[in-house]
This record gives sequence, structure tokens and C-alpha cells, in this order.
Amino acid sequence: MILKPSFNIFTSEDGREALQVIKNKNIDVVTLDLKMPVMPGEEVLKQIKDYDPTIEVVIITGYGTLKSAVEAIKYNVFDYILKPFNVSDILSTVKRCLERREMSFRVKAFLTEIEKESKSPLKMYKHISHFLNKLDEFYHPAKSEGYLEFVKVLTSTLETNDTYTKGHSERVNYYATLIAEGLGLSQVDTRDLQTSAYLHDIGKVGISVNNGSLDENELTEMRKHPLKGVKMVSPLKLPHEVIGGIKYHHERMDGEGYPEGLKGDQIPLFARIIAIADCYDAITVGRPNKAAMSKNEALLELKRNADSQFDKELLDIFAKALRKK
Repeated sequence: MILKPSFNIFTSEDGREALQVIKNKNIDVVTLDLKMPVMPGEEVLKQIKDYDPTIEVVIITGYGTLKSAVEAIKYNVFDYILKPFNVSDILSTVKRCLERREMSFRVKAFLTEIEKESKSPLKMYKHISHFLNKLDEFYHPAKSEGYLEFVKVLTSTLETNDTYTKGHSERVNYYATLIAEGLGLSQVDTRDLQTSAYLHDIGKVGISVNNGSLDENELTEMRKHPLKGVKMVSPLKLPHEVIGGIKYHHERMDGEGYPEGLKGDQIPLFARIIAIADCYDAITVGRPNKAAMSKNEALLELKRNADSQFDKELLDIFAKALRKK
């Protein structure tokens, strides 16, 4: 009821009733609890997104877990709020949610037009680069508090059509943020890290490979995506820390990574954080030729590669944060 003075509100006693309201009314935003009678909140979320993926969802719950948070990311939930909460936080969240919905429609419409004209990944890459160069004519995130929201919408839209990359950037952002919290990064640094995490794979737009094992030519092509990504986002004039995360997230602590073979502390902090988050997500989601690992299996796999591939100190912070979830 706290939203009633500002918005047209419909309430439901349970999940099934909520789904009926959604089908009978024009709904923009749903605030959803995970613990409800008749139908679990996770199932309601799934059915909402199956019915209309453009409906924004804010989860408000007193029963938050790592599993439910990752499930929320999978279905592109706008925010995940734990009880107890402040009324002002809910109002602010719903307003930002509506702003993102409007922005999402604009970005998707623009990218749909691009796709119609693009007959190859290379053309898509050129069109997206042109889009970012002309951003002032469309929406300039650097001039708005919606900067990070723009990045979220852009990356989630680009990932929509691929089962295995859908939600990947959002999950990498989530895991990277856990490490940022463990390090005690400032709010500004955390926001910059999140921007870098969302954009870390944007260079893959211009690369066409199969989802299975890569042959030598495909692997060479795939390894170009960090540099392509940096080139694509150059019009955004991002801080150099953000660029470093995008460019160097495939470097390794032993110097055997790419694109420059940096070693140890030569690798920027954001890149070392994103490397852990990126790999953890990849091995816990799985691929057509490789089954997904459990949380414990994935952490053991990462630890086996501590110091050679990953920063051991950051990995310990990440493992500690995950075990709390």
C-alpha cells in the first residue's frame, strides 16, 4: 500500500491470483515475495517472464539465498530487496524500475532495427559501434544517474537470444560485487567495477562461433573480444579502471593469458575480480559439451587454479562471501 499514492496498484493474496491479474491488466512492475501461498515466488517469477518478459520484477523477501538471487538474475529481475526495508527505498526502486522499462523499450527498438539491417556478426558489430558513437543523439548515460541502468539494458538485450550467455553479465556483476564488498571498495569504485563487469564481453557481438568446442581459428577469433570490446565502448569515455576490466579479464596470474600476457599485479584489480566471477559463472551454468558444476565443485576448481590463473587473495574473499549465501 505504500506505493498507492503514486501508482495504480493491484494486490493479490497468492501467486496464482497474481498471474491472473497480470493477464487481465496492463502491468508495468511487479513487487514479488518468494514465500507465498499456493505457488512459490520463483515459479510465479518464471511464469511472469514467460508471459511477458518486458514486465519488470522487484523481489522483496526475508528469505534471501544465493540460489534465489542467481535465479532472480536468470530472469532479469530489476532488484532484490531483503526485509526489513525502508519505504523510501521501495519508492526509489520502483521509480528507477519504470525508467529502465522505458529505456529498455527504446534500446530494444533501436537494436531490432540494427538486426534487420545486419546479415552478419561483423555488420552487427559495426552497427553497435555506430550506435555508441551516436549515443548523444539517443541517450547519454554519463549525463544521468541511469548510467549503470543503460549498461544493464544494453548488455541484457544483446544476450537475450543466446541460452548460454543470457544473464551472464548480470551474474558476473553479482559475483564481482560480492568481492568488492569483501574488499571494502568505495561506492564509486564498486559502481565502476559493475560497469566493467556488465560490459566485459560486449566485444563478442562481432564474433561468430559455435557454442561447442572451438577449433583453432574460432579460438583465435574469440580471443579478440576484449580488444573489440574496448574499441566498441571507447565513445562512452569510461574511466581507465573500467576499460582495464574489459580489456584484461582473460589475463592470468602466471602471464599465460591474453591479450598482452600480463602477470600478477600487472593485471588491473577489476580484471582480476572479473576473471574469477566470469569463470565461476561459466562453470556453474554449463555448456552443451560440459555439465554445470555445483557451488562447492566450482570453488574447488577455482582453488586448483589459484596463483596460476586467479588472484588467491581475491579468490579467498569470493569463497568466503559465497559460503555466507
